[in-house]
Amino acid sequence: MVGRALGVFAAGVPLQSGDYYLESFQDNITATASGTQATAFPITTMTSRITTVATAADSVALPASQPGMELMVINHGANAMQVYGNLQEGATIDDVATATGVSQMANSLVIYTCVTAGSWYSEGLSTGYTKQAGLQTLKYASIAGNATGTQGSGTAVTALLNFVSSAGSNYSITLPASAPGMSITVACTSATNTITVFPNAGGTTTETINALSANAGYAMSALTSTTFICGVAGQWYTSPRVAS
Repeated sequence: MVGRALGVFAAGVPLQSGDYYLESFQDNITATASGTQATAFPITTMTSRITTVATAADSVALPASQPGMELMVINHGANAMQVYGNLQEGATIDDVATATGVSQMANSLVIYTCVTAGSWYSEGLSTGYTKQAGLQTLKYASIAGNATGTQGSGTAVTALLNFVSSAGSNYSITLPASAPGMSITVACTSATNTITVFPNAGGTTTETINALSANAGYAMSALTSTTFICGVAGQWYTSPRVAS
């Protein structure tokens, strides 16, 4: 037997076996084109589905936070969108600066939870789904290595899967500050040129890759890949040890 559908504000109505709650929702949302925190489309419901993200970083903004709030935001658009906290209260998401927001990948469902007013935390921000195939996806990016080949100017790595082009020898990219549990895969897509992967100068300030010296770069040959894994802050290891 199908249970009763109860609105979340049906106070005083005792639940019976098979009952379920109905939450507020909005469908067919268009993220604001080139939106900033101030102009981002305002999320006003518990569950929201954004169906149009015409350009990467088109944006939405969460409502004012309250302890105990939990929102589900679905990005069903073609591109990653930027998600901001509420402008008026200066809310952060995952402790990221208020005006920066976080990037939610295309074809993903993320839960945003608040336990302290002004602070949102996310679950599922770097994973998504494939339409119809029923498979999980990971946040990915295609980036170009920086010509200077240094740690400080290396193209920032911000995704879990990174496909890196290189227009010359030893073009560089730089990993984010390390944290235990991080796993970042890098593939050099150039057929002839190498790339150098540097740890971040921030974090512990003396981060290393394998047995290299602090802040030294890890060289990857053309058409090779490896995964950088961290179990202790400040130390990256590669798997396989030599990119292949």
